Amino acid sequence: MASLYYFSAWTDSGCLLGCFHEHSTVISAAACSPCAGSYVIAVENGVLRQLTDKEEADFQFAMYGAEAIKKARHAIVAMHPTKWLLN
Repeated sequence: MASLYYFSAWTDSGCLLGCFHEHSTVISAAACSPCAGSYVIAVENGVLRQLTDKEEADFQFAMYGAEAIKKARHAIVAMHPTKWLLN
């Protein structure tokens, strides 16, 4: 079974810093963020890795809430081919 935990991370003076907790969820790690610009990093089997799409969605929800996520989705406008715009 894979060992997986999350920690809150941020930078200061060019150094990567983080909390010393091994959070079991992305949301609990996000709650441990001490400052703006913090992020959550996954550690799987002792190796740092980026968040999966699902984990990233959990992070965005924890930091900004459901309403902010809805607004961001509605701000995306589909691009139409130029030929449609010329008619």
